[in-house]
Amino acid sequence: MTNTASSFQFLDPQKAGAGDVAAKNGSVIGAGLVLKGSIAAVGDVLVAGTVDGNVSSEARVVIAVGGLVSGKVDAAEIVVAGKLLGDSVASKSLALQGSAEVRGDVTTPQIVIEPGATFVGRCSMPQAAPQE
Repeated sequence: MTNTASSFQFLDPQKAGAGDVAAKNGSVIGAGLVLKGSIAAVGDVLVAGTVDGNVSSEARVVIAVGGLVSGKVDAAEIVVAGKLLGDSVASKSLALQGSAEVRGDVTTPQIVIEPGATFVGRCSMPQAAPQE
């Protein structure tokens, strides 16, 4: 896992697999890396490899094309272009890109599912928390 104190951007959808993701103090689980255990982060998390465990972030979690999370994902924003096998809770929004496969229940006030995405589970959409 790479953790950098500087900002980084994943602008190339072919490389990031998840479109435009900008992060401060972000962490990357690179392609080919298998992590067994849970991740808790303050900044963005990009999963291009495999995580066998839960992933939580106060910001954004992106599962890139080829990325796999087998566990619960909890973040303000979640973007899935790869595979998520587990429940997810996004306090702001959840986006499933056309290449996404999600098998689990989702809870979010806002969801976008692009054509081609696979979603097997239940969706609960509570009212969004008021902006401060």
